[in-house]
Amino acid sequence: MTFNQNREGNVWRDNLLNILGYSLLGLVLSYLFYSLVSYALSMHPSTRAFGMISGLRMPTFADFRWVAAISGCNVDLNSLYEGKSVGCDPFGRHGIGYPPMSIWFSRFLGVKGVHASLISLAISFSFIGVILSQMRSSLRSGWLLIIVGSLFLIGFPAQLGLERMNIDVLIFLLLYLCVLLFSSHAFVWLFPLIILVIALKYYPFFAFFALMLHGLPQKPSLSHPVPPWLVLLIGSCIGLALSLPWAANGGTGVTVAGGGLSSHGLMALGYLNNAVIEAFGSASGRLLIKIAFGMKILMLACGAYMAYRLRLFNILANAIEVQVAKFKRTSLLSNFYRTLVVSMTSLWLGCYIVTISYDYRMIFLFPMLIFIARAIQLSPSGQTGLMQRRGLTLLLIAMLASMLIPFFAYGYQDPLVRLGIDAIAEFVLIPFYASGLFVIVLSTIITARRPSLLLAQP
Repeated sequence: MTFNQNREGNVWRDNLLNILGYSLLGLVLSYLFYSLVSYALSMHPSTRAFGMISGLRMPTFADFRWVAAISGCNVDLNSLYEGKSVGCDPFGRHGIGYPPMSIWFSRFLGVKGVHASLISLAISFSFIGVILSQMRSSLRSGWLLIIVGSLFLIGFPAQLGLERMNIDVLIFLLLYLCVLLFSSHAFVWLFPLIILVIALKYYPFFAFFALMLHGLPQKPSLSHPVPPWLVLLIGSCIGLALSLPWAANGGTGVTVAGGGLSSHGLMALGYLNNAVIEAFGSASGRLLIKIAFGMKILMLACGAYMAYRLRLFNILANAIEVQVAKFKRTSLLSNFYRTLVVSMTSLWLGCYIVTISYDYRMIFLFPMLIFIARAIQLSPSGQTGLMQRRGLTLLLIAMLASMLIPFFAYGYQDPLVRLGIDAIAEFVLIPFYASGLFVIVLSTIITARRPSLLLAQP
């Protein structure tokens, strides 16, 4: 086969994959548009709305409706801080599902229950718009990025967050705005926004802590007389002071899953432990738990070693630099993408290590997901490039699989079958890419502070 014939074959293949990718994206957007509009227009939407999570569907935009309902009630915020239950939830749940400051901000903005659907719809379309804008800015990577973005939008975390209009979706957008302000050195506007984001839920602190370590810029000047780390630190402390008392009084008991289906975390064993011991007895059940936890430790070690040994940070950093080069003549600042990847991935990593989180928190992995896809197609030729491409492909597959596997778990009625499928994500896939991402983010922070280390790498 001649060179021209081979090239024509590759072009034909890429064109076909692009068509399939855009077709998939069109179907996904149509599905989400129908589901969201159906939810916004009726308290009893069509059963086809968010049909992929039919077994988990709640009343329309249930989480945001909770906030709107409580904000319209005569409820003392101190009662929420003390962990007391209130009876204003239209769906009969406890009144401590979100930190009290979310209620205060809703009252401050005048949000009422009748506004819940339209506000939820606006936040949802904004979220999808941001995802599409990030995909469009990297379209030179072609079909792979289109398919990755489509699978992310149709994945379990994104669907669950949009269906319930969980406040994590709003935090995703606010954190995106924070990164824009941080990158443009607009610390006057960034300061109150940091307080707001952390007061809504305490865990965005992990994102700002990573940015403190990342450092930008190093010295004050006329345009930024206060060191950025000081702005981040003071804002984070105030935000934590407004959210942690609620968590200390039992708030996390409602907002954090106990481990198992629809949740994940480094120490997520509670649900699995109870189910396995009940099914197999104390001795056999505890042995299975030890084996499962040993598998998690093994996968953590494998992911970290692979990322370090293959220097996956290098190729991912190159993908970011290529992306930055496209915007040098625009107002988009060169450090935006790097700080976006560092902050959002660090948020998820902090939650994975410290808490047991519901799966919708995986939406914060999107920036890393998209740049991994970008890096795969930018990997250099040769043996080293091939190995790096394979390592990134493993990370990409593990991340997407963990976002899709819950659909298979909920497709079975047998709780042990469900748990077994979910255990694949909890003890194999997620720890593998969690440790790999940790090494990548840590390398990004280190080289940002000490660029000579990056230059010294082969």
